[in-house]
Amino acid sequence: MRALVGGEKLPSLLMGTIALAIVANSYELLCTAGFPMVYTRALTLNQLSTGAYYGYLALYNLIYVLPLLAIVLVFTWTLGSRKLREGEARVLKLLSGIMMMGLGLLLLVYPEGLSDALTSLLVIAAALALTGVVSVVKKG
Repeated sequence: MRALVGGEKLPSLLMGTIALAIVANSYELLCTAGFPMVYTRALTLNQLSTGAYYGYLALYNLIYVLPLLAIVLVFTWTLGSRKLREGEARVLKLLSGIMMMGLGLLLLVYPEGLSDALTSLLVIAAALALTGVVSVVKKG
């Protein structure tokens, strides 16, 4: 993957990104398999017709999977034209780490908050703000 980041060819970068996304999502599936299983179980308990069942599965994919695909494509398109500098990569890793810590703390302290969109947005906003503060302090 490191060699692909330095590469000049967009198709190679795109294929590498797709492979990385598949591997990352496979790993995430182990952590987040609960929601899809609960969702499909709720569908089966409601004894829906086959068409309705697959319609709800398609809706789930539309709402859950397509935005992830859009994010991957946007990052591939925008980052395909240039490399991340070392400082940018550090900030990105810091943001990712702070977001994971925030979500982990939320899970420990207030697990109900994970199902609240506002709480999730606040965790993301707090991670962005804290990353910004750390970046400014480090530059100064």
